[in-house]
Amino acid sequence: MQENLSWRGGKHPWLEYHPSAGSIFKKIEGVGAGRLIDQVGLKGFRNGDAQISHIHANIMVNLGKATAKDVRELITMAQSKVRERFDQNLEVEIGFIGEF
Repeated sequence: MQENLSWRGGKHPWLEYHPSAGSIFKKIEGVGAGRLIDQVGLKGFRNGDAQISHIHANIMVNLGKATAKDVRELITMAQSKVRERFDQNLEVEIGFIGEF
């Protein structure tokens, strides 16, 4: 278990410092959503207090006071940029409740 936690700690943002909802997009076989987001230059990109993690680009973190709207806008931006450059559709694996 410690080995698994160490591996995750090196590849995922630490929840104690950067709260997140985990992976945002479903896996794309053979490519990986995070890799595509990184390749379009969005790793570390910020909208309000929501940020595409600089550690793992398929995770969006809350830097303090991120709103659902901040996160939703980042999701839309990532989907648009990846579709534009790679003709791949990023499908979300999280649910949305309410209005943004």
